[in-house]
Amino acid sequence: MEDYHMGYDYKKEYIRWKEWKDREEKILRQHHFNEQKIEELHEFDLEQFNAERRFRRNQNVTKDIFFYMQPVHDKKESYSIEDLLDQIENETLFEYLKYTDSIVLDIIILKQHGYNVREISQILGLSMSSIYRKIKKIKELLKM
Repeated sequence: MEDYHMGYDYKKEYIRWKEWKDREEKILRQHHFNEQKIEELHEFDLEQFNAERRFRRNQNVTKDIFFYMQPVHDKKESYSIEDLLDQIENETLFEYLKYTDSIVLDIIILKQHGYNVREISQILGLSMSSIYRKIKKIKELLKM
């Protein structure tokens, strides 16, 4: 299982990507593929790798035990804001959520139902950075 407390290891992932890319380019050259096309593919794949890296680096901010989706057989799932508030044991977090705007509560409920930040952004019509900021504030309250 992936360790969610570790950041994205760019160097390790780049080495893995580079090894894969070298094998692919070797095969293309063995089949006399155009060298210019090989270079264009290399640049395209590198752009895709970097886009994934940026996404994965930003994604870590939402990984916390608070958002883990684990099967719970003896508890009812949170489907409403009232249910969510009833389940919170951290008093500071409870007070914050009790008086916060409904968008924060919607974000939490959507996260609990497995939506990612990009999907939540589309559903609520907010920027992804705004959602990340709200989640970060909740995480800070959880540490108190």
